[in-house]
Amino acid sequence: MIDIVKIVKEQHPDLGEYFVVLRPYSGLIAPDAPDALAEEVQVWASTEAPSARLWRRSVTYALFPGWPEETRDLEVVSFADAADLARFATRWTH
Repeated sequence: MIDIVKIVKEQHPDLGEYFVVLRPYSGLIAPDAPDALAEEVQVWASTEAPSARLWRRSVTYALFPGWPEETRDLEVVSFADAADLARFATRWTH
């Protein structure tokens, strides 16, 4: 995941310094609205990490060294500061 974070940072500097790339099928995305966090996550974030914003970003990279590059869409949650990122990661990532 560290390589993916580095690649996202290089290809999308507009996300800022504080973000987390979600794993596919993390359960944090609303099942009926792929552009939104799940309702439970939204409710929690509104008070605990209010700067959390979900983005879908296309990123081009090779899955393994020597393999051809592919473009994939990733879900990324960005934050205004490290404190919001830390609270979110502590609560929602494993």
